[in-house]
Amino acid sequence: MSEEIRKILEAVAKGEISPEEGEMLIKALKEKEKEEQNWSEDFSEKDFVLREDEVMEGDLVLSRKKAFIKGKVEGDLVLINCETFFSGEVEGDLAVISGRIEFNGGKVKGDLALVGAKESGRRPSVDGDVARISNFFISGMMKMFSPFISNISVSSRKKKGEREE
Repeated sequence: MSEEIRKILEAVAKGEISPEEGEMLIKALKEKEKEEQNWSEDFSEKDFVLREDEVMEGDLVLSRKKAFIKGKVEGDLVLINCETFFSGEVEGDLAVISGRIEFNGGKVKGDLALVGAKESGRRPSVDGDVARISNFFISGMMKMFSPFISNISVSSRKKKGEREE
């Protein structure tokens, strides 16, 4: 049992909070632990990973991938039908088209556009505008076009420090 759960149970026992409040707090703690597990370092070869100490030069476009963006993108970042975990930094704009993104802070120096995407977590700080387009028409169109744009992975440059082969 974690220290936080023990403290909640003690507060319930002392009558400082109700059992219902204690239950809600414990559920919130377990959800937080679940989110932190999603950020683990257990990646598959098909995943795109930009670690905290890495910098991607130029624009980055990903489609139908599981993406972990913890580092810095020195350009725009476009995510199409991706499952993304984001805590990094984007020098340009961040566009999330369909798919799902879980934010864990971070920074976007340009605009943030969420088009038919599901978002959760603590949104990054955004210097530009935030646009959210979420409706039935957009979602239907993305499902129709997604087979034509599958497995796109484009970058104008390599990660800094990446070895030439």
